[in-house]
Amino acid sequence: MARYRLVIEQGSHMGVFIYKVLDRETGEVVQQLPREEVARMGNQKGYAAGTVISTTV
Repeated sequence: MARYRLVIEQGSHMGVFIYKVLDRETGEVVQQLPREEVARMGNQKGYAAGTVISTTV
């Protein structure tokens, strides 16, 4: 049996998913995509895709 497993959870908005890699032995979240900080930003009022970085010079 593999040590890690992938868990996919639905986020707070329709069409948004959280991917977590869990250690089967400890239950610890080894990696999460998007990271918690990014997921929290997406939940803030006024957030729109593309507002995290500016691509204009």
